[in-house]
Amino acid sequence: MAHRLRTAFKHGHRATAALGASAAAASTAAAVTLLSDDVVHPLEIDWEHMGLFSSYDCAALRRGFHVYRQVCATCHSIERIHYRELVGVTHTTDELIEMASEVDVLDGPNDEGEMFERPGKLTDPLPSPYANEEAGRAANGGALPPDLALMVK
Repeated sequence: MAHRLRTAFKHGHRATAALGASAAAASTAAAVTLLSDDVVHPLEIDWEHMGLFSSYDCAALRRGFHVYRQVCATCHSIERIHYRELVGVTHTTDELIEMASEVDVLDGPNDEGEMFERPGKLTDPLPSPYANEEAGRAANGGALPPDLALMVK
């Protein structure tokens, strides 16, 4: 950088030299600022679920799932999550079987080639609040509420 500044001064390019000098000063000031002790560094928090043998707090997951069912499920789906994935995490098997059986799932075709509804099973995904994407968009002013299944990961 110094060689370029000397060359610019020698050939009469004072404007170019001044610009180069100010750029060099600004980059030096930025480097010094980042290395100073006046910068507030982010906290290092030891999360309990980040260790090698750690896991999520199952009671907190159960409370979160309860909030989802009471509040968020009116608009958002978690279609990529199946009832069986919650066994032993948020609920017992019996609780989830009862919860799944409250939902009617479209299945089929039967022997006559017709679609039919059946009670839900543990292998079924959690239901969506809308029949399809168009119904979801129509109910929300053209915007489809995102699926919340990937928010957990």
